[in-house]
Amino acid sequence: MRVKVHNGYVLVGSMGGAPKNPDWVHNLRANTEVDIRDRTQVTKMRVREVTEDPERERLWSASVAAFPPYKDYQARTTRKIPLFLAEPV
Repeated sequence: MRVKVHNGYVLVGSMGGAPKNPDWVHNLRANTEVDIRDRTQVTKMRVREVTEDPERERLWSASVAAFPPYKDYQARTTRKIPLFLAEPV
């Protein structure tokens, strides 16, 4: 799901509201350097996990606006769905 915020991208570890995080969440926590592909453009980016409000709330709102089922996914699980922000290096 594409969630673009300014010159970055929000990466949402929803896994459809499953009880566990997707494997890629652990990968991003271990390796913050990524290539993000948006259509035909590939950009080198650095990701950081966003855990603190108000930034997290702002990014969560943008994510739900881009893909409303995220709200339902959060309601299905007791874990706090992880959010990462990918920004150009």
